[in-house]
Amino acid sequence: MPRCSLRILSVVALLAVVPTRVHGQAPTGPPSSAVAEVREAIRRYDYALRLADVAAVGRFFAPEYTFVNARGERLTRADRLSNLRTGRTAVDSVAHAPQEEQIRPYGNVVVYTTLLTLGGQYSGQAQRGQFRALVVWVRREGRWQQVASQLTAVAP
Repeated sequence: MPRCSLRILSVVALLAVVPTRVHGQAPTGPPSSAVAEVREAIRRYDYALRLADVAAVGRFFAPEYTFVNARGERLTRADRLSNLRTGRTAVDSVAHAPQEEQIRPYGNVVVYTTLLTLGGQYSGQAQRGQFRALVVWVRREGRWQQVASQLTAVAP
């Protein structure tokens, strides 16, 4: 595994274990502008994903982006964009459960967790149902980008 991916996964693991302190920084409360900005980024990302707009989706992924899909496969930014470009990934519906959302800002990093109802296909395989999602967003050059995300299927 590339060193950068290990570093990202280590940060995600640390945030999951110690959610209230990262390098002396407590999460800011929900009124934070980071929360509103990430909510808007999520809305725009979902829209671009449903349209299969590869260029728009690509702007939401950092160069070192890593995705762990619901089958446990690790995909790079290039893999995700290729899947979208070729139609192997096609999202026809995505709905977030607002009561399940958590957006925790840590300065220029936000950890987002939610319950999603998804319809479409990922990596050429049909996917329909509910999934827990974890997404790590980083603010760079005035915009929010995903550096890591994971989907886990919720048992029916």
